[in-house]
This record gives sequence, structure tokens and C-alpha cells, in this order.
Amino acid sequence: MVRLVISIYSLEAHKFSHLVQSKDTHLSEVHRDIGLKHWSMSEGHNIFYQNDEFHTLSLYLHGGNNNSRHGKPGKKGMSGSFCFMPQEQDSVWHIEQKVEFAHLYFSHDLLRRFAASTYQMDSRFIELQEQTFRQDTKLKQLFLPFFQAKKRLSSENAILQEQMAHEVLHYVLSRFNVFDVKCDINFGAMQGGLSANHRKKVIEQINDRLNEKLTIEALANSVCLSPFHFAKMFKLSFGETPAHFINWMRVEKAKQLLKSKAPLSDISLQTGFSQQSQMTSNFKALTVMTPARYRKQLSSA
Repeated sequence: MVRLVISIYSLEAHKFSHLVQSKDTHLSEVHRDIGLKHWSMSEGHNIFYQNDEFHTLSLYLHGGNNNSRHGKPGKKGMSGSFCFMPQEQDSVWHIEQKVEFAHLYFSHDLLRRFAASTYQMDSRFIELQEQTFRQDTKLKQLFLPFFQAKKRLSSENAILQEQMAHEVLHYVLSRFNVFDVKCDINFGAMQGGLSANHRKKVIEQINDRLNEKLTIEALANSVCLSPFHFAKMFKLSFGETPAHFINWMRVEKAKQLLKSKAPLSDISLQTGFSQQSQMTSNFKALTVMTPARYRKQLSSA
């Protein structure tokens, strides 16, 4: 949520949401883990920004010359520049020139799961650094085609959004994170949690046995830990319980299988859901759409 800053800056600060205008109403919805919005803002304001639910990647599309962030007067805005505001971080911006910009929002849960499944990364090594008016050609090449396609395809763009999310998350982790994605493999794990080898083994076990009834005991045995200790160490490293992470992995596997023509009932069995209705409810909870709608969008993507 966005809230008003307490006056500690010796300037007049206004809520972000009161002074910006949405440019595209079909981009106004932010789904559970990711969303894109297109904004415009008039000049002559000091804006306070804080998002307690999502990390925010911002791209100036047009205008914004000489806009600046309070406390960083040497950095000036311009078309094509990026800012990154980590979740819950607050900032104040001096708007000297009208600007049109896009915000990509993504949750820390999504980033954490991506890091774990892609790099077997301990979630405690995710510490994102703010960016202020960054010139980044590669990031622009990732961001702009996604933004433009999103505008063209309106709400029928969930699949492209998902593909783009993986590219952006990879870039954010590799460029904005304090730690290298393989840092804990190179320097040893934090106190507590699962080791890098154990995380890798557990993810492989989950992937290989998604069509089975997975238990904490079986996963714990694979790394020679007691079920109680394993559950505690898993949550330290992955940031959530084994049950929640396994459910997410099942839905991710279902997305891959939906590219085929297999019946939904078969896909639910292959991903370890006891029945199709259970897959549907879990799929919708994580993606804001049913498996049938997801498949339809795949065919039209």
C-alpha cells in the first residue's frame, strides 16, 4: 500500500496515488505476484512513494528531464532511465517536468521462488539494491517489448507476462542483488537452513516425484534430517513451508503440461493433485486464471 510520509524532509510531500493518472485502464490490475501499470504525472510536485506489497521497477517512457530523488540531487531523470524501488522502501521525488512512465510490480515471493527453483539459492541471500535513473540498454530491451505487447494485447497477455517475468527476475537477481546468485555455494551457507547441496537435492526430489504424494518425511530422509528439523531448515532457506513450495512447483509443472493436448484430468494426476478440481483451485489461486483459460491463452500467444 502507499502511505503519506511523515514530514522529515523539510518539503511538502504528496501521496503518489493522488497525483498520478493511469494511461491505460486495462493495465490497472496487478495480479497476485506481478503486474504492469502505465502512468503519467504533471510537473511541480514532490511525490512520496512506498509500496509495501511489491518491488517496483520503473521506466521513464517520455519526459521527466531534471526530475530527481530527494537526497540524490546529482542524478537526473530522462526518457529511457530506470529506477528500482525495493518493497517497503520509501522515497521522495521532485517532479520538475511532466513524465510518462511504466511500473512493473513483482512480489518478493515470486522472486524468492524463482531464485530457489532456478539457482537453488537460499532466500536469505536476496537483498535488492535501489537504482536511481539507471541507463541500462539490456534492461530496456527486456522491458519495452513486454510493455508494448501488453498494451496491444490487453488482458489476453498473461503468458507473455509470465515469460517476460522470468527474464526480468533473472536480470534483477544478477544485477541488483547484493549477493551473487551462487554466493552461498562459494562462501558457505548461512547459519541454519539447508546447505546448497541439500537444496539442490530436495528440488530434484520434488521435480522427480511431483506425480506422487510427497511427504515431509520422505524429503527429510533424502538429506538425512529428521522431519521436524527439515521443515524448520527448509523454511529458513526457502522462506516458506515445504507444502507451499511444493504446491507452487505443481502449478508450474501443470503450466508446462498445458502446452500439450492432454486432458486436464490427466494433467492433475501427473502433477500430484488428487483430483482436477483441486488442481483448478490451486492453479487459479496462484495465477488468477483456470487451467482451461491458461491453455486457451497459450494457443493464442
